Amino acid sequence: MSTPALEIQPRRLRADAARNRAKVLDAARAAFAEHGTDAQMEEIARRAGVGVGTVYRHFPTKQALAEALVEERFKRTIAYTTELLEEPDPWLAIVKSFEFCATTQEQNRAWAGVLAGIAGGSGAMQPAEHQLGQLLANTERMLDRARAAGAIRPDLKPADMPPLYCGLAAVVQAGVADWRRYLELLLAGLRAPA
Repeated sequence: MSTPALEIQPRRLRADAARNRAKVLDAARAAFAEHGTDAQMEEIARRAGVGVGTVYRHFPTKQALAEALVEERFKRTIAYTTELLEEPDPWLAIVKSFEFCATTQEQNRAWAGVLAGIAGGSGAMQPAEHQLGQLLANTERMLDRARAAGAIRPDLKPADMPPLYCGLAAVVQAGVADWRRYLELLLAGLRAPA
């Protein structure tokens, strides 16, 4: 009888640990959105409703916590771009990808700052190599579809896209009220010549 009890106990602790980790990530997302890199681990623990030791147990440094958030964001972005590959209109898929980029930045300016840093090569938090590879692969497939439909200029390459996304992120980071105007200009430059 004691063996099943021992088996149940660790599972419950793992679930508790997973819940605490999720709470810490949620609190950190809100704290970084509000305070950027000035967010403090103690404040994150308070927001999460856990002890600061719990935060440090999951994330030994603020950098490790921020990197986990960057990884999570890239996973969501990859999932979204994967969905866009099913969009029947290849041009609309590209438009939606830029709109997703801009609205994500608008909702969380701290994230826009991270992307702007990545674009300049100076960002302390880089996406994992496999994540960047998957994102570029999805982008390449989107461009291939749009090129085959005659919707984009033929010389547009997958390597051209990250700086364009990051440029749009920088516009949002700068607090430009009408970023959609800049998005329209950007998209007009990507369209295939008439």
